Amino acid sequence: MENIIKADIFFFITSVAVAIFIVGMIIAMTYVIRILNDMKRISKTILKESDKLANDMDSLRGAIKLEGAKARTIANFFLKLFSRRRK
Repeated sequence: MENIIKADIFFFITSVAVAIFIVGMIIAMTYVIRILNDMKRISKTILKESDKLANDMDSLRGAIKLEGAKARTIANFFLKLFSRRRK
């Protein structure tokens, strides 16, 4: 009879411990889900901003090519002008 009472006490304590563990896991999982949602939102923002940055770099590259061609033409003009005087 005493063994049955000890077994009942053991199963009761185990059941309470499992219930507390499950509640703790549910609380922890809600925080994990919130963190993952924040990370998803942040990664989407990073993706959008990196696309904008890539477009800006393309525009900058085009402007540099255009302005670089102008600068090269002006530099060549002055180089030819000064090279003629030296001769």
